[in-house]
Formats: sequence, C-alpha cells, structure tokens
Amino acid sequence: MNTFWQFLNEQYPESFISNDRYWNVGSTDTNVDQDCTISALSQYGFLAITGPDGSKFLQGQTTCDWRNVDVDNATLGSYCNIKGRMVISFLGGTLKNEEILLRLHADTADSGCETLAKYIVFSKAKIKNATDEYVALGISGKKAKELLLEQLGMAPTAAMKQVTNGQAIIVQLDDDGERFECWATAETATELWRQLGTTATTIDSTHWEAQNIQAGLGEIRASTQDTFIPQMLNYQLIGGVSFTKGCYTGQEVVARMQYRGKLKRRLYRAKLPLNGSFPYSAGADIFSDNSSQSVGNLVSASHSAQEINLLAVITEEAVALNKLHFANDSTHLLIEDLPYLSTASE
Repeated sequence: MNTFWQFLNEQYPESFISNDRYWNVGSTDTNVDQDCTISALSQYGFLAITGPDGSKFLQGQTTCDWRNVDVDNATLGSYCNIKGRMVISFLGGTLKNEEILLRLHADTADSGCETLAKYIVFSKAKIKNATDEYVALGISGKKAKELLLEQLGMAPTAAMKQVTNGQAIIVQLDDDGERFECWATAETATELWRQLGTTATTIDSTHWEAQNIQAGLGEIRASTQDTFIPQMLNYQLIGGVSFTKGCYTGQEVVARMQYRGKLKRRLYRAKLPLNGSFPYSAGADIFSDNSSQSVGNLVSASHSAQEINLLAVITEEAVALNKLHFANDSTHLLIEDLPYLSTASE
C-alpha cells in the first residue's frame, strides 16, 4: 500500500477495497448525477516503459500505432499472444520523454509485465510493474473539465488527447469532455486529491466501471486473459487496433479476421433486473435456452439499485434468438445498443 491509499484511509476511515479491487467509500447508487465526481480507481495498475526504444518496442508488440502517441495523444490498445488472443488491454500515455505508462487492470499487471519483459531485453528500454508507484483517479461530470482547468491548470481538448506536466497525465476518454483519467505518483495523487476533492463529489470506483459499460468499453481481467481477440471487444471500432502499422505479436490472426474471417462473437451491452445476488464475475459463461453449450462470456458488470448492467461477448446467432441467461438463472438478458456503431467491418 503506497502513501496515497494511506491518505485515503485517513480521510475516509470507513472506506475499503473489495475482493474485486474496487474502492468503496459508501456511495452505492451507480446512477449518481453530479456536476463533478472523483474516485480512486483501485482496480487499475500500471506498467512503466522507459528508455529511447520504448515506443519502438511497443510498436512491435501491441495492436495500436505508437507513431501517433506522444505528450498530446494517448491510445487504447492490447497485447495479444501469437493466436491473436488478448493478454492485456490498456490505455497508454506519455508521462514525459522516454517514459510511457500503460494503465491496465491490476490483476493483469504481473503477467503482462512478465510476458513483455521477455522481449524488451533486445531493446534500449526497460519495463516494470509500477502499480505500487502510480495511482489512477477518475474525474467525471459536466463540470469536470472546468474543475481540472481551475485547479490544475490543464485539461485535454478531445477524446484520446492527453496533457502532462511530467508529474501527472490527464487523458480525456469521451467526446463530450465529461470523463477523464488522471495518473500520478502516490505523492502527486495525494496533492491532486486535496485540490480536486474540495469541489468534486467522492464516489466508489464501481461508478467508473458503470460508465465504462455505458460507453461500451470492455477490458481484459485476469479471468479473461487469452480468451478474446481484439475484434470481440470491438477494439477495431474504438481505436484500439491499427491495420496499417505493420507487424506485431498476433497481427496475422487479427488481420485475417478483419479482412477474410467471419466474426461470430462480439461485444454487447445488456442488463438484468436485480433479483437477489449476482454471483458472476468476468469470464462467466452465458447460455441460451436453445443450447446447453456456452454461447458467450461476461466481460464486466455493475450494479445499480434496480438492475445489473453488463458487457458480454456473445455469438450473433444466440443474440438473435434473444433467450440468453447465466447458469442456474432463468432470467433473460436484455440486449441494448452500444453508443458507437456495433457492426464490425467484416
């Protein structure tokens, strides 16, 4: 536990980090509507890549084009195995010259770092698991950008744009300028919280997951590593895959699916009425009334007072039948539209 989490424990004595890594401060309504909210995103960790060959190394290993990433531009991306299955998904940004941060789910940081470290030895760069050094904060709401400019003097100008002062990175996630992630060292994050927390409403980090689900942003957890190719999570639609950058690990499979294959499973958003507990975690099988075989897998889920919102990768055939459910639960999922184009280019 770094000094930032010690600081939060002192500020919010009743707060805790749950078994699924979410920071809980007592705000349970994921439909919270505030001008500006702030949360400590304990579910996330970091990989730090330093050295003159950092971008070049990542260019040859990940799905995104690092030629477009600098102190002004961030990126979504993933690292795949040779079969094109995602080992990690990330949001990548540049802290300063020759220093890159990959923000990813904390439970994938160790394995992701260990895998990439096998190949970085041939580059003038180093990689480490920096989860204990850096903290991710989520700032959202209609006045989020205004608050960032007022308190920190900087804010990005568009989706996937970033700003940095060498101590912290702020990345804008949406087109409307109402969702931002701020990454900083523990000491800097503590100071940022003191500045922003006086105005913003503090909420649980489960709210951030709820917003990701509404945005149709699926991410890899430890339980779903080596399960999905990028197109199954719609990464070709949201800027997480480049088809012009050249070779990278798993590129042949990913490109073949895009240009010659038939994508049978893809990401969908759905909801369920809240009837008691929801014992399912990422990777849980989804079934159809018409088949005893799994037709999909849960990617993420969030709870509100009345319902469960979720993202899942499901076969198109099963979705068309519209009789989807989890094991030992007859309640059917209600499929909803994604905010972006939901039909991938075949």
